[in-house]
Parts: sequence; structure tokens; C-alpha cells
Amino acid sequence: MVVVVRLKIKTANDKETTVPAIANAGFESDRPEVIIPREVARNLGLSPKKLSAEATIEEYRGAGGKKFKAYTLKSTAKAWVVTEDREIGPIDVVLTVVYGERDVLLSDRAIDALNIVLLKPGAGIWKFADEPPEKTRESIKQ
Repeated sequence: MVVVVRLKIKTANDKETTVPAIANAGFESDRPEVIIPREVARNLGLSPKKLSAEATIEEYRGAGGKKFKAYTLKSTAKAWVVTEDREIGPIDVVLTVVYGERDVLLSDRAIDALNIVLLKPGAGIWKFADEPPEKTRESIKQ
């Protein structure tokens, strides 16, 4: 299991969606970044034609060194973590669309900016940084 949170994303064009997102501390970025699959991009009004005009194509390296192309939007989006009792955000995030990806992934910097603390990632246990030591949260179901 991994830590999965409910993430609300709102683009500059005011399109909004809420999706499960994996808190992937191994996804290193120099900014709060969220990788989204093509389906989520479509839900946010980001068609392939729009991506061609509003994104830059970058080369990423995944686990095992495999290289792939990604479309990084030039404008930032807003993101929130939504739980049953709290909503943390908004923070500015960079959205990167990766064709073939199935999951929404939070970068290490996005995890930090959203105040997520990974307590037991293998068990899906986490909390917000400002919560008391005894408070824990469980991953949502994907």
C-alpha cells in the first residue's frame, strides 16, 4: 500500500476535479508538481491541442532510468488536500501530463507544501504536520 490522499485541482481556466493522488516522496522536483494522466487532463479541459499550445515538452526519467516525455503546463494550478474534517490549501502547483500514466502523483515538494507527513508509507498511514503526535490518518481507497 502507499499513501493516497484526496486531491482537488483547479486550473487557471477554472476547471476543477477531485482525484486520488499518491504521495510519492521518490518523485523529486524543484517545485510543487503534480503528474496527471491524460484522462484527468481531459477532465480539466486540457485537450491534446490545448496542451500543445499551453505546455512545454520535457524529458523525465522514471524508476530504473527509463526516459519519457511529459507536457508541463506553463501556468500553475491550485491544489488542496481534502479529508473528512479538513481542507489544506490552496497551494500553487505545476501540472505535468504524462500519457500512459494511470495515477496522479505528488512530488516531494508538493507533499511538503500540503503539510503531509508520511508516517508509515507501506501501511498507508500519514497525517498533517500540525496535528498532534497521536493523530494518524489512513489512505483513501483508489
